[in-house]
Amino acid sequence: CLQRTGRAGRVCAGKSYRLFTEDQFEELSQSAVPEIKRVRLASTVLQLKVMGIENLLEFEFMEAPPRKLLLQALQELLLLGAIDKNKQVTELGKKMATLPLEPPQAKLLLESEKFECSQEALTVVAMMSVDSFFFTPAGKKEEAAQAGAIFE
Repeated sequence: CLQRTGRAGRVCAGKSYRLFTEDQFEELSQSAVPEIKRVRLASTVLQLKVMGIENLLEFEFMEAPPRKLLLQALQELLLLGAIDKNKQVTELGKKMATLPLEPPQAKLLLESEKFECSQEALTVVAMMSVDSFFFTPAGKKEEAAQAGAIFE
């Protein structure tokens, strides 16, 4: 049985090809760190607050994030005006929670109307939401590289 090991419950013997050294492999952890323990939590915290979860420090997460990260998320939401000093969701916070964006980008879009720059703010948020906004058309790699060189 020739197969990749550890994939989709396959259990018979096979070969495994790794793109790193055995020493590097030994340094890897046995399992991946859960996403909730390694990402920004402001958006998740805001969603939970909007759903009525009051005490996030006592909430029963499947894999609880570090307390420090929860407190940082609450501080960020307070600074953005999404929650008040009593940790209650503000009207702005409710609006921010309706957008599929991180809280700072959501606030930027919502507040841009006051400054009559919504189109510009939307452009900035759109550009921030992708890894790279440069597009390389098929067969025009050199031409695209020359055009992109001005931004380096």
